[in-house]
Amino acid sequence: MSANSAIAPKAVAAEHGPRVTELDGLRGIAILLVLLHHLWPTKGALSHLGRISEAGWIGVDLFFVLSGYLITGILLDSAGRPHYYRNFIVRRTLRIFPLYYACLGLYCLLVGLLTTQGKALAASSEPWWFAAYAGNILLAMQTARPASWLFNPLWSLQVEEQFYLTFPAIVAWLKRPLLAKLLIGSFFFALALRMALLHWKPHNVIAPYVLMPCRMDALAIGGLIALARRESPDLLKKPWIGVAAAISALMFCAISVRYTAASQGAIMRTFGPTFLAILFGGTLVMLVVRRQRQLLWVCRTRFLIWLGTISYGLYLLHLPAQMIARYFSGRFLNVEQGTAGDFAGSLAMAFLAAWISWTLFESRVLKLKDRFTA
Repeated sequence: MSANSAIAPKAVAAEHGPRVTELDGLRGIAILLVLLHHLWPTKGALSHLGRISEAGWIGVDLFFVLSGYLITGILLDSAGRPHYYRNFIVRRTLRIFPLYYACLGLYCLLVGLLTTQGKALAASSEPWWFAAYAGNILLAMQTARPASWLFNPLWSLQVEEQFYLTFPAIVAWLKRPLLAKLLIGSFFFALALRMALLHWKPHNVIAPYVLMPCRMDALAIGGLIALARRESPDLLKKPWIGVAAAISALMFCAISVRYTAASQGAIMRTFGPTFLAILFGGTLVMLVVRRQRQLLWVCRTRFLIWLGTISYGLYLLHLPAQMIARYFSGRFLNVEQGTAGDFAGSLAMAFLAAWISWTLFESRVLKLKDRFTA
């Protein structure tokens, strides 16, 4: 995401140990939610649990909170040092761009080879918008999902890249009390903007979901936690944080039961991200500040840590992995799409592709980041 692509900042490492592995576990939970949302069976016995997988889109909101927390921490601890902006952008570029553009090319190739949408995609400007990290703006203007479902996950990376390009300058320019006010204002502005869009553009269900200003509440919550850890750590020990997170969880569940767990519902697309930002922000505080025992135990699970480590590749590769798995399983094993067998094959292929990507490609590129440190 690229919260899912973010590495625990050295500042946190210096303060709290070599690497906060439980954040990998939390990232693993986020990517697992996304995988279940996109790959869950639509036929057979497991399809009856589809209402639960329908809410898997919330994994992206967890990525946003994590991204806001980690990136703000990195920026706060490196502001004022030589080559501050250059180092940040180059390090983010090395983490995000190589696999992103490789997958963008892979998507276009697979659409051309394995679907009937190749000519339509080649004639459209959609790949160029995504190449420029403006695909979320195109989707908002078109009021439609991407022409090919392979491009569906990319909007969140556009949101984060737009955040990365602007936020470092803000952190460098503003004093920390003013930065805190800006983040608080961004949290409420995102909700107000989604409400305004619901009023003026009620049929545009895409814009409130994919535009960066509309998703700033999650990023801002993460940023506020990072700022509070450095400026007012006692604030994060207040009991009202856990209460607010619990109430937000109940409100999200109430909306899901009363209306829909899908992100497109009018109430959900307006208030859902706000409740999720508070819920996941509280969860993050419980994990990194309160060190809540049960949460630590879950997030230190080896499988979740492994998922978190390869989560960026999983996020970008799980849909093409599903397409390839379906092509071969349907042709040679007669596995019907949407069944439990299709789900298992797609999941296995996604894990394999992401593991190969991390082992042979991503981890090697990341070694170049050490050349750009303060």
